[in-house]
Amino acid sequence: INDVTLRIEPGCVLGLLGPNGAGKTTFLRLVLGLHRPTAGWVKVFGKLMTPNAAGVRRRIGYIPTNPQFPRGMSPISYLDYIARLFGLPADARKPRLASLIRAVDLLPASGEPIAGFSNGMTARLAVAASLINEPDLLVWDEPTHGLDIEARRSMLELIKTLSRDKTLIVSSHNLSDIDEVCNHAAVLSRGQLIYSGSLQDLKGRMRRNHYELDLEGDRKTIAKAAQVIKGLSDFKSVQLRQRRLEFRLSEDASNASALANVFMTLADNKVTVVSIRSVGQQTEQAFLDLVEKEESRGFTRAYQINEAA
Repeated sequence: INDVTLRIEPGCVLGLLGPNGAGKTTFLRLVLGLHRPTAGWVKVFGKLMTPNAAGVRRRIGYIPTNPQFPRGMSPISYLDYIARLFGLPADARKPRLASLIRAVDLLPASGEPIAGFSNGMTARLAVAASLINEPDLLVWDEPTHGLDIEARRSMLELIKTLSRDKTLIVSSHNLSDIDEVCNHAAVLSRGQLIYSGSLQDLKGRMRRNHYELDLEGDRKTIAKAAQVIKGLSDFKSVQLRQRRLEFRLSEDASNASALANVFMTLADNKVTVVSIRSVGQQTEQAFLDLVEKEESRGFTRAYQINEAA
């Protein structure tokens, strides 16, 4: 990653977004002190984070992508082992383990070998292990990866519960997950930070270019008008579902001009507009638009450098 400046406030639930190879894992490893930055610094809880910062790392709970556990151990034996590594005294270990196993709903399987666990059960064990040291910061890399619908829902609800009194960094390819549980986002592309701020701001700053119109008239006439609109240069996509017309404007289109062309085309075909609405940007579309713009700028810069050479 290159020239990344980011501050995460206590209580923030940060969604870390970016395409494959964007630098998300490198960023997380820097936060955890597993990498040394070649320039600049990383501070966690106001202290420099380095591979030797064991005291700071004790306040962090980490879940890697696809966590692996000793298959012959049980949740009880594994969590007890982790608790001993953190130096929890015997009188504190038992109630702590019991509380965590109940919290992640593994009590019925607490003495069973991990080898027989489903992906959902393994994910819940990873959550318990990340909480054993009562951390203030949770760093979870793809926590819903490989989970079925029920297990994913359980994980998201757990994140919501933990966010009440902890700071979280959640990396995910599932943008709907980020939209549901996070209040802030950081977007990486090609190793650079191209956005950091609230999710609402990320969605709100995008130009309104997605509209839905409910129409009234003969279906064949509506379909004919939709075909004419599809042929106009202002539109990235045009879809007709029953009597609802949905379209996205192209990047360089004027909203006023494009909408005027739509209304004129519909009027010429004697189609009535019952309602029109601007569809709010979801995180996925806002993210895709942001990355697409950054990649376009990157291509332009590379082309200009090549021309200058």
